[in-house]
Amino acid sequence: MFRALMTAVCLAGLCPGQSEAQTPVSQARIGVLAYLGYEDALVRWHGLKRYLDATVPSHEFDLVPMTLASASSQIASGQIDFVLTNPGHYVDLAQDHAMSVIATRNLQRSDGTYSAEFGSLIIARAGSGIEELVDARGKTVVAIDKMAFGGFQLAWREFDNAQINLFTDTEALVFVGFPMDGVIKRVATGQADIGIIRSGLMERAISEGSYAKDDFVYLNTNVTYAHPDMISTRLYPEWPFAALANVDPRLRDAVAIALLSAKDNPVAQDMRLRNYWSSPVAYNAAIDLKRAFALRVEQPTLWQRVIGLVPLILVIAAGLGAATALAFRFTRDRSNQMLRSGSSDQTPDKDLPSLTKRERQILDYITQGYSSKEIAQRLEISPKTVEFHRANLLKKFDARSSTQLVALAS
Repeated sequence: MFRALMTAVCLAGLCPGQSEAQTPVSQARIGVLAYLGYEDALVRWHGLKRYLDATVPSHEFDLVPMTLASASSQIASGQIDFVLTNPGHYVDLAQDHAMSVIATRNLQRSDGTYSAEFGSLIIARAGSGIEELVDARGKTVVAIDKMAFGGFQLAWREFDNAQINLFTDTEALVFVGFPMDGVIKRVATGQADIGIIRSGLMERAISEGSYAKDDFVYLNTNVTYAHPDMISTRLYPEWPFAALANVDPRLRDAVAIALLSAKDNPVAQDMRLRNYWSSPVAYNAAIDLKRAFALRVEQPTLWQRVIGLVPLILVIAAGLGAATALAFRFTRDRSNQMLRSGSSDQTPDKDLPSLTKRERQILDYITQGYSSKEIAQRLEISPKTVEFHRANLLKKFDARSSTQLVALAS
């Protein structure tokens, strides 16, 4: 009888000596751009993870490395709650996924202060005779990657403004990947004439004794005097820390408060936090740059395509404007007819990847400018299903953004 009574008491949670059950800690996942590899991303941002674990005790934070190509599908499949990446990549992702920037990284500059802005530096070997951006004509230029924001695109815009097309006016445009120190080495050893690096890297290399300042000349450094590091481009906002739209507002706000208070928080010093954070800055400059790059490099305009094929006099005589408008109306009407009938019997273009019926329906809506939510309503499916198919379309067309997807599918 006594044993039965004690069993009942214990089952009710009143057993003597039994500790109160602790509320399980939820997981929060931060997608970090692994531009130097998987392991480097985990090491680089480990201090941030530990800091958030300590200051937001309701959650345990996991780092999820992502690449420029994989991030969109990782978001669509629900693997990520927060995004930490470069400004250009953020702009691309924000076109397809609802998210809000809750903090902007403040990186330490060469004079010890912190800044929420950065740029790129364009270098040449001392004594090479290269002194201006226009001197890049007929030379070998080395950079990180075509899609690298600070490692290429910022400098691309300055060359473009100087009427220099890095893809056609140079002898060679070489992309070497990370680490960025390799760009400096190639210029120093004469393997390349001009190099593009992120601001602050040269100051670090000089302070470490790897090079002397006089080993190089620095192009277009009169573009701004508002930064202690040498700069060859206009300034752009630093990396954003963004929360996806489906994140619990209480968690989002707690993370934002933790980031914004890190500079004055002793816990941040104990965790050896590499960066501090400020309130979100405007990312308009990054948006403008990505739009210009997409139009002039990733997605040449119809006018540029036609001019490359026929003489200007024939373009004018053919009435390009009227023909383009007629073609657009025809394509729109045909797409609407296909969507209403649900038909996908048309033979796909031989250069296009094989698509399922649902993928063709969603692609048609994307080319007409509909959002994922609007597509979901029209096809009577969930937005997550639309995002899943959108990610598959990006993979099949080898596109990094919806803008590029539309250009490739057109």
